[in-house]
Amino acid sequence: MLLYKIIFYISFLFLANIVEAKRKAYTEVPALIHLYAANQNDTNGFNLVQDLPALIYKNILSGKLTLWDSPKKQVAISPNALQNIENSNSALFSNLESLFINELWTSTRRKTEFYVAGFSFLAETDKGRVSFGYVDAAEAYSILATNYITTNVNGPAELNYINALYSRKYDFALIQFGNTNFSKNIALAQKIKNDAFYSKKKVSGLYQLPTSKMLSYVIDKNVSEKNDAGIVLIKGLENFLNTNKEIFFEIGGSKYYDYQTFKNELSITRIEIIEEWRKNGNVYSYLPKSIKIFTNNKPLNTLTFEEIEKWNLLIQFKSIDDIVAEKNYLFSIFKFNNTLIPPDESALYLKALKEYKWTQVSNYVKYSRNN
Repeated sequence: MLLYKIIFYISFLFLANIVEAKRKAYTEVPALIHLYAANQNDTNGFNLVQDLPALIYKNILSGKLTLWDSPKKQVAISPNALQNIENSNSALFSNLESLFINELWTSTRRKTEFYVAGFSFLAETDKGRVSFGYVDAAEAYSILATNYITTNVNGPAELNYINALYSRKYDFALIQFGNTNFSKNIALAQKIKNDAFYSKKKVSGLYQLPTSKMLSYVIDKNVSEKNDAGIVLIKGLENFLNTNKEIFFEIGGSKYYDYQTFKNELSITRIEIIEEWRKNGNVYSYLPKSIKIFTNNKPLNTLTFEEIEKWNLLIQFKSIDDIVAEKNYLFSIFKFNNTLIPPDESALYLKALKEYKWTQVSNYVKYSRNN
């Protein structure tokens, strides 16, 4: 009798494992996930719910994207019809609190793959739930790949929408999987989601966010330092533009002065530099992007460093590239990725980059403020 019980128990475990394996192994199962704007953690670095609908909306109105009635794509909704839906329901497509992403999930015992198929746009209004329609991700691919999402101080320097979507660095809930709706079984939805993306399985095609930041800063004068590099750079550019007034007019001076009548000396009152900072392990690198020179408190055109190089300008035997790379000058950060920085907190943000995790810069600054 004992032998029969043992055989029955082993058979039961075997069958249970088969059922569990089938649940964990599947191919291209349609999945609908829900992103809620308020649930997106600041340390993610970006918020798809806040930014993606506005980008999609702009391209629907311009005729570059088709808005469909549903994922079946049977009826196209015109821009005028979309605006009528907005007006009649007092809801804005570009200002939604939720984003629904239609995906296809494939999973084996060792690997999970997901494919973004499209986006469903709905709004909760006083009149109930309103469906704006569906946008096919393949049709929107070129737009998503060539436009960059807003990133805060915790995010990377630049991030296009495709990479943001495939980074999975956002909070989401699984609300439908195949024919299963989880309105009455949230625990099962969480179990399937965790098994697919937060277990030991490899997630194929997952985009790894680069450790990079885009900094905009202004060069400060250190008057207490006799050979301050900031002052040397400012004076060197000042002398160059006064000697080469035609270049001054070419790079924006003509917006303010007449070439024939302007005879005054130019004074450089401010220099702004945009630079990408990268971190690889403990190694830091800096990639200058652009420079903006202010003469007599008036901003000239933003210039790339490639454009500056064409001047063949040397200041104390150094190119402007060399001076910027050495960074032997004082500077104040006023913009960090897409976030404006208060002048009195520039040093805090700079210290965070040197001493803390680059994905948690805001936390460092927050706690430093309070201590």
